[in-house]
Amino acid sequence: MKSPVKISVIVPVYNVEDYLPFALQSLMDQTLVDVEFICVNDGSTDNSLEMLKEYAKKDERFIIIDKKNGGVSSARNEGLKRASGRWIMFLDPDDYLDKKACERVWIEGEEGKTDIINFGVEIVPHQPRASAWHYYSLTVPTKRYYEFTPFVLFGEPSAKPFIWHQAYSRALLNRANAWFDEELKLGEDQAFLMNLYPHAQYFSFIEDKLYSYRVIRKNSAMQVLRKDENIKMKQHLSLVEKVFEHWKANGFMEKYGKELLEWALEFIVYDIEESEADSDCKAAFAIRLNVIIEKYDLVPLTKGLGPNGAHYYKALKSFMKG
Repeated sequence: MKSPVKISVIVPVYNVEDYLPFALQSLMDQTLVDVEFICVNDGSTDNSLEMLKEYAKKDERFIIIDKKNGGVSSARNEGLKRASGRWIMFLDPDDYLDKKACERVWIEGEEGKTDIINFGVEIVPHQPRASAWHYYSLTVPTKRYYEFTPFVLFGEPSAKPFIWHQAYSRALLNRANAWFDEELKLGEDQAFLMNLYPHAQYFSFIEDKLYSYRVIRKNSAMQVLRKDENIKMKQHLSLVEKVFEHWKANGFMEKYGKELLEWALEFIVYDIEESEADSDCKAAFAIRLNVIIEKYDLVPLTKGLGPNGAHYYKALKSFMKG
């Protein structure tokens, strides 16, 4: 049996032949030797699979999995099944890693107890500039936490919604039985993080920019989905309910229900506020969120919401009237 490696990097691949060489070369250039690169071809119809095979010939650290198209969550789950690393990282195929990314993650993990390592991001291209929100969410100050509190998840801007600028100990993933929800076509990263973070105890945030994120890519499937407001809202509501279900089943809702409710209100009501849908459609989405809140017995917590949560709850009630 093959000995476990220090780090496994999982790369879901689907029709990215124009960008894939940058990602693969960044893996091949990693200064840490004891790693594996698990590239999951998710039914690509372009030359992506051929490119993967060429790199596998050059470097035995590449492991290629070829499967029928099932979506990014399906591809990542296949990678998780195969991964042997003590640490797990993810790389999207249109992005790339700093050559010392794996080495830096390994050193951080060895320096002290930690379950999740969150690192900084270089946003590319520099022009046109990404949104202020991207820079806010992807700029990581160096700090450590030695226990989970709601602030780690809801107060640290970089904790969510992206999985790829974080590394996860295999022990944590096993303890949390963490997998990607293959029913979600939007928000699968955020659902993964929302359900994983409360299971962790030690968190490292490091400012080193180890990941280069290509913020704009034409014809991205996610960009197309996000433009369909009806699909986006349904997927986001499904995400909220799945997170509520997980937190309820694992006892997190009892401890941190108010903070979870505030997150859900801001997440969904902000979507409704920004939507160009008619009032009836907005009312339907608001009513659906209210049903979820009632289902999980969170209505009593609305009396203790902070100013931000109270604002969004009031807005929710207003939207429900149509």
